[in-house]
Amino acid sequence: MAVPKFHVERLRGMLHREIGLVISQEVRDPRIPAIVTITEVKLAKDARNATVYASIMGSGDEKQDAIDALNKAAPFIKRTVASRVTTKNFPHLIFKLDTSIEYGQHINELFRGIKDDLAATTGNGQSAEHQPESAER
Repeated sequence: MAVPKFHVERLRGMLHREIGLVISQEVRDPRIPAIVTITEVKLAKDARNATVYASIMGSGDEKQDAIDALNKAAPFIKRTVASRVTTKNFPHLIFKLDTSIEYGQHINELFRGIKDDLAATTGNGQSAEHQPESAER
């Protein structure tokens, strides 16, 4: 049975806030960096599972280690957050790495490269459509 949408949205917001607080203030694992940003919480339609996306700074191995540590700490996080958030069935937490920031930076680099290529082909840094018309007609 599906949970009403307003309930899911309200629960998502509360989970987002409380999970972030628990990770930053109460989880003590050296593999988890001091700054972990919870970027999104996705709830299943029946609100029994929650996928928690976290953005973590560091190398690829450090990020994966932090996600593994968060998944290992998930029962503690679930228990702590469940004591603060009242719901009939508290969802099972699954942590995943959010790569949207890196993807956005990659897209920006591609756009910068295209802009530089266009500037190089026009010669003086102006785009082709803004070039002054030649005197010969």
